[in-house]
Amino acid sequence: MEIELAKFEITTKKEDFLKTFDEWLKDSQTYHDYLLNFQKISEDYYKGNQTERDAIRARETANSDTVENRVFEAVETITPIVTAKAHQFIVLPGSEAETSVNRANNLQKVLSRKYETLEMQRKLEETTRHILLDRFGVMKWEWGYEKDDVDVRVIDPRLILVPRMRVDPHDLPYKIEIQEYTKNEMEEYWPNYDISKLSTEEIVDIGTTVKSRRRCYRVYEVWAHGEIVAWICSKQLLERKANPYYDFKGEEKAYIKKNKNGAKLAKKLVFSNVFDRPTDPYVFFTTYNVGDEPFGSVSLVEVGISIQDAINVQKRKIIDNLRRMGNGQIQMDSDAMSKEESDNITDEVGLIIRGEGLASQNKMKRDAGLPLPNAHFSNLTHSEAVFDNVMGVHSATRGNAQAKTLGQDIMSRQQDFTRVDQITRVLNRGVARVSMGLVQLMKMFYTEIQVVKILGEEGAVEFVRLNRDDIEDYIEIIVKSGDNLPLDKISLRTEAVQLWQLGALDPVTLFERLEFPNPSKAAERLQAWKQGQLTAETQAKIAEIAAGAKFGAEAKATETGTPMGETGRKVETPANVMQRATANLGGTVASLPEAPKL
Repeated sequence: MEIELAKFEITTKKEDFLKTFDEWLKDSQTYHDYLLNFQKISEDYYKGNQTERDAIRARETANSDTVENRVFEAVETITPIVTAKAHQFIVLPGSEAETSVNRANNLQKVLSRKYETLEMQRKLEETTRHILLDRFGVMKWEWGYEKDDVDVRVIDPRLILVPRMRVDPHDLPYKIEIQEYTKNEMEEYWPNYDISKLSTEEIVDIGTTVKSRRRCYRVYEVWAHGEIVAWICSKQLLERKANPYYDFKGEEKAYIKKNKNGAKLAKKLVFSNVFDRPTDPYVFFTTYNVGDEPFGSVSLVEVGISIQDAINVQKRKIIDNLRRMGNGQIQMDSDAMSKEESDNITDEVGLIIRGEGLASQNKMKRDAGLPLPNAHFSNLTHSEAVFDNVMGVHSATRGNAQAKTLGQDIMSRQQDFTRVDQITRVLNRGVARVSMGLVQLMKMFYTEIQVVKILGEEGAVEFVRLNRDDIEDYIEIIVKSGDNLPLDKISLRTEAVQLWQLGALDPVTLFERLEFPNPSKAAERLQAWKQGQLTAETQAKIAEIAAGAKFGAEAKATETGTPMGETGRKVETPANVMQRATANLGGTVASLPEAPKL
């Protein structure tokens, strides 16, 4: 039975509190272990540790351990896309009064600056990876007592325990965070507690978790109803207190009260809260939830694992077959050599086989074997396409345009970004919650004026002053992120040229996309070029550039076509480049100086 904890004071007996915690720990451990299993598999696939999977061993006997790690490729394509643009904060004032609007604007500037100083973009990258791999990500807003300011930490999802109930992870009766401390840290944080009372069974070698390869005390930080926080180790209560990030007591402040008898001095109790009720500091980022558990029903990586397995199996068959083709079966007459000699034959490259009259009598031959059928390669291509469809990451999104037309590439990216936008919206909602948590901390702890230096418009330095009295009631925070970055620079430039060739882009925009220093001036020169109005000086520069182009290092001139390099690759000449560029831009070759011959 759940114990009711008082709002303003802790009245529950210590023994009853510990009993309840023990029940919570057992209740949440089953769900925690369930999640750990999937998290471990997903993270193994992300790291490329895919060769020891039972699913693969059971389906194949290949010698190759080749892994085509498309999981890593997908995660590291999605992550920078959804975090490329910094979040923008809009603080809506509590009233239409000018003072209220100005205070909201100042708070908006401070939040934007805190976003930078707290390295939120980097922390969101880490959180996004957790979403894709572990089903959910966790951030924790808190007061950094060492830095004496607000702070945000990314919490490893594997260190969070909650009950497997309800849909909204923010509306749970309790949350438990596993923390691990050294002996020195324990003495620093709980100086009045005799740690010799703590049993050694709770000292664990945590390996690759929080503090790598150190033996630590395992401490459970427990939040009950957002009202009480406690720290428990070895079934001993180290400390418990009311939520330190919520003002339960308030502050008595004087104000002028006016009535029909005139004005008089009065007092009222003012609480330094932006939340209407106590709230724990954890913010959860989760998606792909069908409503039966708080942290999502599946991760994106989990969905792609079976297809990743299929790709690996097929790739390994190709590698193994290539090895067999290069080192096929050896057939020999029984009198070619002794069994002892034949047993020494291996697949070693350059192996010398000796036998009397062996080479001249042709008593031995190597059978290269049969190549894999084309259907196998078609199946591999199909598996890779299915993986891209499931993960929402096609070649065009990865910056490798392969479609026959620009329209096909654009459509493919749009489909991918519809999927990616789901994660973007999750991040936006999470950042909004984190921001409200930071404002709650400011409302509580900014008792003195804080001066925040920001970079204003047009590069001007601005100093914003803020204390808790400047944070008014009933404010709202809206968080927006910029459009996701759909393409890398190379793809953007390629697309711009293609759109220009289609007549769908004006010259100024073309040169902006190509990142010319002065797009307008470049567009003017282009127009003059098309009209044959270039100055003699400009024409001379074009001829000089063409003459100095270094295309001929590998070229072999031919009389009939474009020269070919030593690698078989077509090599462009200055004349070819000028011819094509002029045609693409709508000009004529005659308007240009004659390109020099190589």
